[in-house]
Amino acid sequence: MDIVTVQNLHKTFGKGESAVHALNGIDLAIEKGKFTAIIGASGSGKTTLLNMIGGLDTPDQGEVIVDGVKLSGLKEKELAVFRRGKVGFVYQSFNLAPTLTVRENILFPLSLAGTTPDAAFFDEITGLLHLKERLDAFPHELSGGGQQRAAIARALMAKPAIILADEPTGNLDSKSGQNVLGLLKMSVETYHQTLVMITHNLEIAQMADRVVRIEDGRILA
Repeated sequence: MDIVTVQNLHKTFGKGESAVHALNGIDLAIEKGKFTAIIGASGSGKTTLLNMIGGLDTPDQGEVIVDGVKLSGLKEKELAVFRRGKVGFVYQSFNLAPTLTVRENILFPLSLAGTTPDAAFFDEITGLLHLKERLDAFPHELSGGGQQRAAIARALMAKPAIILADEPTGNLDSKSGQNVLGLLKMSVETYHQTLVMITHNLEIAQMADRVVRIEDGRILA
């Protein structure tokens, strides 16, 4: 069963001779419960595609459907609700609020939505991601790997339909990166999540169930 369907996606930035055609007719289906890696050179359109799937950007042409929701029909407030409820984001730069504790960062999206946290689930994922002893710490008190584990816990906490990760190990040393990737893959398998990850690292891509290669805004494989 496909959780994401992308149809004839086009996106151009700028106009005239300086225009950049980021996406040139992308068609893609992503299977539910699988780990899909998206690879390609810088400027190939990977991040633009991920932003389209996450409802962070809109295409010039084409359609994105995520977990049965057609994004083209949503207004900005509806897109914000979609992102909070359906998508978990994990970025290279962690994007943790520096003035909030690890616990508060993990629960922040639920606070925005006015949703009561599932205490048992919180205990489970913070245990799985080795964060139980650091919940009252602030992000700057954690290593890079610790901050990324907190970001993964935040992404999982809302039980989203899909997790989108943009170079999540890019700011980590190789050992921390492998540890974080292993934990992310394990958490996705444990909770039957769907993971779509951008990476330049072919070793990481080989851990995925499927590898999608993009070049010049088109899918090659």
